[in-house]
Amino acid sequence: MYVDFKHDNSVSFLIQCCSDNEDLFEGYDSIVGDSSFLAKLEDVELQMRQCHDQQTPNACEDDLSDSVLAEDFRDSPPTALPSSQLEFQKAVMTPHKSPSRGAHNTSTPDLMNPRPAVNHADLNVNKPPPKARRSMKDHLKKVLIDNAATSSTVSKTVQQKEAVMTEEMSFAMQAMESISAEQDLGPFFGLPSKVKVLILRLKGIQDLYEWQKTCLSLDSVQQRRNLIYSLPTSGGKTLVAEILIFKELLCRKKDALLILPYISLVQEKLHMLGDGSRGAILEMTLSKILYMSKSTQIIGMSATLGNVGDLQTFLNAENYTNDFRPVELKEYVKIKDSIYEVDPREETCFSFSRLLDFKYSSGMQKMDPDHIIALATEVIPQQSCLIFCATKKNCENLAGMICKYLNKVFLKHKEAEKATLLGELKSSGNGSLCPVLKKTVPFGLAYHHSGLTSDERKLVEEAYSSGVLCLLTCTSTLAAGINLPARRVILRSPYVATEFLKRSQYKQMVGRAGRAGIDAMGESILILQDKDINMCYSNLLHDGGRGLFSLVLSFIGLKITTTVEQVRDFMKGTLLSVQEAQVSPERSLWDLTVESIDTLKQKSLIEVSADVNNQSILQITRLGRATFKGSIDLSYCDLLYRDLSKGLEGLLLNSFLHLVYLVTPYDMVNQCKPDWMIYFRQFTNLSAAEQKMATAVGVPESFVARKAAGQSVRKSVDIVVVNRLYLALVLYSLLKETNLWDVSDRFQLTRGFVQTLLSSASAFGSSVLHFTEELEEFWAYKALLSELTRRLTYCVQAELIPLMEVAGVMEHRAKQLYNAGYKTLAHLANADPQILVQTIENLFKRQANQIIASAKMLIKEKAEALQEEVDDLLMLPSDIPSL
Repeated sequence: MYVDFKHDNSVSFLIQCCSDNEDLFEGYDSIVGDSSFLAKLEDVELQMRQCHDQQTPNACEDDLSDSVLAEDFRDSPPTALPSSQLEFQKAVMTPHKSPSRGAHNTSTPDLMNPRPAVNHADLNVNKPPPKARRSMKDHLKKVLIDNAATSSTVSKTVQQKEAVMTEEMSFAMQAMESISAEQDLGPFFGLPSKVKVLILRLKGIQDLYEWQKTCLSLDSVQQRRNLIYSLPTSGGKTLVAEILIFKELLCRKKDALLILPYISLVQEKLHMLGDGSRGAILEMTLSKILYMSKSTQIIGMSATLGNVGDLQTFLNAENYTNDFRPVELKEYVKIKDSIYEVDPREETCFSFSRLLDFKYSSGMQKMDPDHIIALATEVIPQQSCLIFCATKKNCENLAGMICKYLNKVFLKHKEAEKATLLGELKSSGNGSLCPVLKKTVPFGLAYHHSGLTSDERKLVEEAYSSGVLCLLTCTSTLAAGINLPARRVILRSPYVATEFLKRSQYKQMVGRAGRAGIDAMGESILILQDKDINMCYSNLLHDGGRGLFSLVLSFIGLKITTTVEQVRDFMKGTLLSVQEAQVSPERSLWDLTVESIDTLKQKSLIEVSADVNNQSILQITRLGRATFKGSIDLSYCDLLYRDLSKGLEGLLLNSFLHLVYLVTPYDMVNQCKPDWMIYFRQFTNLSAAEQKMATAVGVPESFVARKAAGQSVRKSVDIVVVNRLYLALVLYSLLKETNLWDVSDRFQLTRGFVQTLLSSASAFGSSVLHFTEELEEFWAYKALLSELTRRLTYCVQAELIPLMEVAGVMEHRAKQLYNAGYKTLAHLANADPQILVQTIENLFKRQANQIIASAKMLIKEKAEALQEEVDDLLMLPSDIPSL
């Protein structure tokens, strides 16, 4: 298990490549990005196959075999392997008799029966047709599938395959176990040398940094002990994690747990251990892993850690730190016209650097008192600049203000590319274009925050990375994981919204400065006024202890603990236990635990019963299991149950509105205040049945009409229900029209908020579906919510949904593909990438290959699932009665 501790107070299960998509070694990307390791690998394999077809066999000597691992064992000369590797190879090459040696699919190379030597002179004589090759991607996927098949609930087909492989795998494992733990299983940090060759070919990385070599050679890594390693941003942390994950998958045949909080990032939720309920969830997961599995290795990575001692105690981990950074970072602060370099050696930590010299008119001075235009134009447009602002509105206003005073020469810089970008932005909005971007993009500027749609964000990020845009004004979200480095980073103020900047947030932001392979250095400038660090603490007690309640409920539901004493023992292994004195000085951990159990009893989520020895046993109730399985917030579980129960009394089925209301997220109700005139207008457009439903849930037309007219309302109405129905009307309009721009304009909401509402409703709908599956009285909701969740997930016309399942295809791209004749997955899977590029506007070869590969994988997965069902149906039952 890999954990990314995001600076001072963050954690996310890894690989959290979005937190550290460093641009080290120039073109380096994470294996899970759009231009990922595996995606690139497929391109290389395709090229190698073409090379193999066009040349003699010897001309493509470096071609990939069925498995990278297998090739290294078969083809590497003995001198290239360590003694332990030679011993292992000799052991596995020994002929071994095995029953049922039939052909079967497996991710394990058939090393037991090596192919006989072949005379290359005879290769062209009676050459059999080539066997279909499997890519490394297929092998890695197969490894994961085989690992998952060890679950107690596997199909009969998988069980049969497992039985066939048992003896062969047993022999291989005995050979591996005979090797000393201190010895290397491969020449590249435990991996075959072919992995190093592939990293060079695909990423251009000739050698690792010295700290990376040291870290990968640590005893804690070799002996699989827990480790926390800490380096500055862009130091190369993610590559180390990727190598370790490949080692787990390829050499140990084990799984690695990855959690990728991309959705959290784009919705401006910084995914940190010290950040409210999300931190509590991460701590809960780590605590359960530590309690249940002593053999799981946890590796945490961070840019900075303020209280590493607490985390080491919590995770029972060792610590490795290094201050290496591939590009030098110089940090400055600006006060009035003076710029000071941050220098820890100075008594005040600051040393005078220079005066800012820029001719400001009186009008400019009034509009730009912080001299941001002066600081930005020192580097743009030839080099890039990021400006972090406290709020989303500041981002838009600042970008517009800078454009007012830029020289007209900026309009000529990459003029054609910027025109193309504007066209793509307009297409992604179905003909609508943000007026701010329309004004700023011609100058090479844009803003970046959660108010943009995902399509807009992607286009802005790609344009900035390619140099079409030279400056972005952004919120702190961009710092927490998006790979957009800059020559200069400017922090407009030491605040995020109204809160003072934390050290972790500051390090995230300034860490974007410096582009490896492009700049020799990076600069950060923090603007301070004359007037002008938090530690990582447990958040299980955040918001009234909701995290603690959820933790106790989950490990009772998972039967990790069944008695109060076992609950107490579990709690001793949490970060809350380590920090008990600081986090809860007034109440002991034992008192908090007992209070949590009592609260769960009061909510009817758990109950106490007696076993045969008359000992008290904690058990989860039906409602508790539904809450646990659906991941429903404990604050809303009883409310959700009441709403669903009431809904059954008169469920409206001639439209989606009632179901949409039931899956509208409770936690977004307070984020939007209704515009009463808009509310009344939308209410009157509802059908009579829909208005009747609105009245039934608690929002009569008379109430909305009075509010719209500015009149007082005597009758008490639940404002939470009123606001929730308003959000439901937004979602309902979106489902009917699927045009986000039109809906956001009609309700006077930002398109980013509407998209966030849609994705949250989709996630909550899935949770409600799982909730109802555990309660028999809600059987009617199962099929209804399943279809609704699917509609909310994609929110496009029904015919586009199959295309939306393909990686890299958003609504605009799906429409392009559908109109061009690519109407199904089969069309895409069998498409010619060259024709696809020529047919679809603004589609590049790499993207076309990714779309085709994703479609092929989806079809293969669907076919395999159907084939497994067929096998199970045709299989002869083992328990047929007989005489």
